[in-house]
Amino acid sequence: MNYLIFNLIFLLVLIKKICFAIQLNGIVFAYIEELQYFTVFANKFNEYTRNNNIDINLHIELYTPNNSTSYASDHGSTLEALLNKGSTKYDLIFYDTMYSPRYSNLLEDLRYWLPEEHISMYSSGIASQSCTYKGKWVGLPFYVSYSVLYSNSKLLNKYGKEIPETWDELIETGSYILKNEIKNGNYDLIGYNGLFPEYETTLISAQEVIYSFRKTKDSPYPNYTDQEAIDALNKIKELDERSSVIRLFNGNAIFLKFWYFDSAHPVYNRTVLVGNRKGVSASNLGGTNVGINKNISNEKKEAAAKALEYVTSYDNQKYLIMNYKEFSGINSLYDDKEVCKVFDCILAKNIQPITRPSSLTNDYDEYSKTFINYFHEFLYGNKTAIEVLKKINDITNIYDVKINPSNSLNGFIIFIITSMIIVLMLLSLIFLFIDKYKKYFNIFSIDLWILIFIGFVISLSFIFMEYGKANILKCHFRYIFLSLGFTFIFCPILYKLIINFPYQNKNNIIFKWINKTKNKYIFLFLFSLYDIILNLLLIIPSFEIKDHTIKYGKNFQTCENENPFGITLFILFIVEKVFILIAIFILIFMEWNIYTSLLDIRLITTCMYITTLILIGCTIYNFIKAKDYNSHFIIPSLIDILYILSNYFFIYGIRLFLLKSENGKENRIISYFSSISTSINNNSSNVLCNNKNKDNGSKNIIISMLLSYHYYSGIENEQNEEINTSNHFSVSVLDN
Repeated sequence: MNYLIFNLIFLLVLIKKICFAIQLNGIVFAYIEELQYFTVFANKFNEYTRNNNIDINLHIELYTPNNSTSYASDHGSTLEALLNKGSTKYDLIFYDTMYSPRYSNLLEDLRYWLPEEHISMYSSGIASQSCTYKGKWVGLPFYVSYSVLYSNSKLLNKYGKEIPETWDELIETGSYILKNEIKNGNYDLIGYNGLFPEYETTLISAQEVIYSFRKTKDSPYPNYTDQEAIDALNKIKELDERSSVIRLFNGNAIFLKFWYFDSAHPVYNRTVLVGNRKGVSASNLGGTNVGINKNISNEKKEAAAKALEYVTSYDNQKYLIMNYKEFSGINSLYDDKEVCKVFDCILAKNIQPITRPSSLTNDYDEYSKTFINYFHEFLYGNKTAIEVLKKINDITNIYDVKINPSNSLNGFIIFIITSMIIVLMLLSLIFLFIDKYKKYFNIFSIDLWILIFIGFVISLSFIFMEYGKANILKCHFRYIFLSLGFTFIFCPILYKLIINFPYQNKNNIIFKWINKTKNKYIFLFLFSLYDIILNLLLIIPSFEIKDHTIKYGKNFQTCENENPFGITLFILFIVEKVFILIAIFILIFMEWNIYTSLLDIRLITTCMYITTLILIGCTIYNFIKAKDYNSHFIIPSLIDILYILSNYFFIYGIRLFLLKSENGKENRIISYFSSISTSINNNSSNVLCNNKNKDNGSKNIIISMLLSYHYYSGIENEQNEEINTSNHFSVSVLDN
């Protein structure tokens, strides 16, 4: 009876463990099916949880090129698509080390799930580069793999040669042995395999050679435009480029470069790869990291963290090295005497690793394909090292316009032009302060002229924000310069047109308010305040720096405002500017024939038409979008220069041609507008009367009123008065 009860209890406990244990699922993409230690460690963890009464069970799904079509096509994208959909099917994600940046937003930051001392075991090693992205620990290395040099000890001993430490030694030794072996009839022997196939390994091999040409062991990876990179590619041309991995196992090669394999032919000695100088080497990093799916529940994340901590623990990593001869991300293991009895710890310590450049781009797979295509143009085509390295550099390099003419001639020329325009415009202000010329500029008071010129300078300063790398601050200043520049130029014009309006009632509230000097500044301040408030609010959604990747071209960055709140603010900017333009056009129409401002109105009208056309052109350009960084700089800059020069010329510059009444050009302009004013003087009364008669039968009072003002010249009420030449520029010109 007791025995029956005991068995029943045992059965219930077993059922509970099976039915109520947390089931964890892991997914692994492995290159070869023989890598069964993923399953081994899952079984070890399950045994550990059973022995310690932890209700967690781990199952691993292993995908290889033999059992998965998705692996063969693109396992990186397959896994990314799965996680992006919010899938909770898999809890532990085993992934290639190169994909840490790619999966960084899809996997948990392990700092919040693992003990600090556990991560510290890895932080001093290569894991700080291969498992982190922007400060986040995306995963931990389950195992690490490095490429090494296999040297045929039998052939080296036969010819009395040492294992090489530099590329020159490798080429010299390999060439010597190969020539002598061919003389002896060994035609199947290769000197060095190079390992530059039609897939990812080409990028790895090329990177290793370039990295091995750095000046010192502690030097960073050379820039692709550096001489070290050029020398590295030229050195590759000297190597025997035939490749056959099978020689790793049959011993029929002098030197081979391949991933570390414990099962290689015993004739080979494994050492670090050679470099351009002794003591400088390079080995690309491979292997598998493990991270936690961000989509799963917190309960499962805690369980997954325990499993991850277990398989990456010191003891289990030690087990991995001793039993499967794989490298670990824990450097301290290579000081363990038990480990060093069965594993080459000296080799492990001397390896100078380099990670793949997956953090340089959001689409590493595309980067890799493009890199390989370019590299093969050099290796098997007729491209030079300099040409190919420049194209490789352009894959991720962000170009910008600089003032230095050696870097950007276009940028230098536009900078000089813009600066000269600003200086000449400011110098031309001197005429405002010369008494005999003041009458030509009295359409605006001096303070309004200065405000307009500030608008000119601010608007042109927009161009200076286009130089150098794009950043958030520059994005904001571009908006500030354009919005305030527009306001400072056109609000004084709007103000002048309002006070110039022929009010029939001088006691009109608007007329009385607008003509007070202090209210002029209030009027201008309100428009400026509107711009300032919107620009301050624009800081909240902020801008985004968007990378424009131009395939087979030069990449560049732009400021983008895609936030709904930011778009709303932009619309409010546009509404204000359009309001100002419409108000000016309406007032121009209504004041078109006023005798005392005849020339001023027409100059302002010309300015407004050109400004409107330029704004339409800007809108079209924004929809088209530049596909080249030079076009992105030059077109907006030239539009801005045209915009300011046209406004400057028709608002102020043309008056400089009229400083002397004897000037022929001035007389022609005066004659033209005098004939217009004479015609208006003779006919305006009749036109106005006819228009009023039409108005009596018209239902549209507003249109009638607009037409009445449009044909009003102001002469009818002043026929017996002498026109005051000191009030308006046009009057002074006509009287001359």
